[in-house]
Amino acid sequence: MQEYQSADLRNIAVIGHGRTGKTSLLDAALFNAGGARRFGKVDDGTSALDYEPEESKRKLSISSALAAVEWRGCKMNFIDTPGYPDFVGEMISALNASDAALIVVSAPSGMETGTEKAWLTVEDLGLPRAIFVNKMDREHADFERAVDELRARFGSGIVPVQLPIGKEDTFQGVADLLTLHMKIITHEDEELVTDIPEFMQEAVEEARQQLIEALSDFDDKLMEKFLEGEDIPEDEIREALAAGVKAAKVFPVFCGSATQNIGVKKLLKGLGALMPSPENRTFIATDPKTEDPVERGTDGPFAAQVFKTIVDPFVGRLTFLRVVSGEMKGDGTYYNVNREAEERMSGLFTMQGKQQIPLTKAHAGDIVVVAKLTVTKTGDTLCDKSAPVLFEPSAYPGSMMVFAAYPVKKGEEDKVFSAIGKESDQDPTIQIVKNKETKETLVRGIGEVQLEILRERIQRKYGAEVEFREPKVALRETIRKTVKVEGKHKKQSGGHGQYGHVWLEISPQPAGEGNAFTETIFGGSVPRQYIPAVEKGTEETLAAGILAGFPVVDVKVNLYDGSYHTVDSSEAAFKTATAIALKKGVMDASPALLEPIFNMTITAPEYFMGDVMGQLNTKRAKILGMESKGRDMSEIKAQIPALELYKYATELRSQTKGRGDFSVEFSHYEEMPQRIAEEIIAKYQADKEKK
Repeated sequence: MQEYQSADLRNIAVIGHGRTGKTSLLDAALFNAGGARRFGKVDDGTSALDYEPEESKRKLSISSALAAVEWRGCKMNFIDTPGYPDFVGEMISALNASDAALIVVSAPSGMETGTEKAWLTVEDLGLPRAIFVNKMDREHADFERAVDELRARFGSGIVPVQLPIGKEDTFQGVADLLTLHMKIITHEDEELVTDIPEFMQEAVEEARQQLIEALSDFDDKLMEKFLEGEDIPEDEIREALAAGVKAAKVFPVFCGSATQNIGVKKLLKGLGALMPSPENRTFIATDPKTEDPVERGTDGPFAAQVFKTIVDPFVGRLTFLRVVSGEMKGDGTYYNVNREAEERMSGLFTMQGKQQIPLTKAHAGDIVVVAKLTVTKTGDTLCDKSAPVLFEPSAYPGSMMVFAAYPVKKGEEDKVFSAIGKESDQDPTIQIVKNKETKETLVRGIGEVQLEILRERIQRKYGAEVEFREPKVALRETIRKTVKVEGKHKKQSGGHGQYGHVWLEISPQPAGEGNAFTETIFGGSVPRQYIPAVEKGTEETLAAGILAGFPVVDVKVNLYDGSYHTVDSSEAAFKTATAIALKKGVMDASPALLEPIFNMTITAPEYFMGDVMGQLNTKRAKILGMESKGRDMSEIKAQIPALELYKYATELRSQTKGRGDFSVEFSHYEEMPQRIAEEIIAKYQADKEKK
């Protein structure tokens, strides 16, 4: 592969709803550009981009894949992204490394949930975007309906630059609205370029006028000619279109069939001409010494950011970088600002799926891959040590699913949790956390499919088996009334015996105030040297739990009387006496179980809100309010018990057809319903008896 300057690079993330044909489109692009010897197919497992066993099995993309396509003097770094919502992190990483996006839409299905989410994500980043209406050869394909839905949702800036010739099984090519020529595929599979036929003239002219009208909205000269009815030359339309695309005000719509390889070459030509190069793009970074903002353009000292990492026990670690400024050499040494360490490059290459293509040098704006870096992780910045900068890492959505991870085989704890840690390097939306209270290792993710694939990958790549269970919830115990209770430990077994005797007053404290220990001993009924043992016994007994094995909170314990033996008393005896008193006293003090309550924010379309609130009511949630967020989306604020959160992400996604999201944060503890508490206590007592 030849060396490309910044002006000849195009970095494009290919995004959209699942199963719209994104991977098939890039398989066709690689084949047309000579990057693949045969036309890979997703359905028969020969795709150049979906090469992981889990992808072949499900026939869907799980990880993003780089496809470097050389086309007419340009190097197009396409990043194929999964459309399944569990892998949204891959799309976000790809977009942050790209200068533009290509949104693929299915002609039979039209605009779908993933289309909207992809669009809104790109819109937030302010990137230029184009649309490819795919599957024009399929049954029920309808180009006009798809475009109308997109325009109704995203505005009049969406304009076709092509029209399909035929549809479904008669689809055979595309008509170009700029050149007013059409390219068709004949029955002999030959390409034929010809003038627009008479039966399409009216539709083409109407669509061309729509395109010019959209361009006129921000081009005054074009507006003047349009209003005066002048004939506008093709080169002026093309120039205005490129400017509109770069400004993210006009969004050209292409069409075709990836699997039939129709319209793919025209798409590549259009993207090369219309999508912006990284040549004049600037990024805002931070000076790590002063923490001041720094603007870094392509002509500055070398700096790059890691946007993806692949960890494989056989291939090793592959690090994907976007070179922001300067140039990068395959044998260079660069400074990792995040880790404060230098990394020596052992070669530089680009990729077409899993095929590695060596490079000697990469210029600013290029996307490259490096192997065997030791400390560098996703989000890190590599730069010239003499001119350090720090780029902000991508922000990923909160992990909505939480499972407890357990090794299937005893003794494989280290192997399993090490494997999950390595996989979280590859997918930042997977997080692993140790819950000190429940002693469980928690794995957080976006959805159940993501965690199911994680389980399969760990088994395949590391030979370890993991199962995911419902996590334990860290409950609390407390009391609701004041009691006075005696605890006496007396034991004689030859020689020195054991004697400890205490009287405790146990009373509730205001919620959230914690536990307190006091003593009002008078007359030395409990010697001073044993009072710390009583306090320690109180602390340990309350921490271990009494009612159901959970910590007792918001309790005040006062030692006010007791007795001792001059020979047999000891610290251990007084600790035991304290435990006896507390266990009896808490049970007599109207005990209760407390459950954690989380503040929840749910965002979903307005027309699903009735169903969402109905579901929340079944989960004992308290709805605090609802407000409109625009674009037919609403936001619900609620409080929900942690016990009701398990698998709620899956339920919300199903209920809102994938358009609902939520986030939670801990709020407080409150008393749980008696019926649920009794079930938990009964289970605890049953488990205790088994032991």
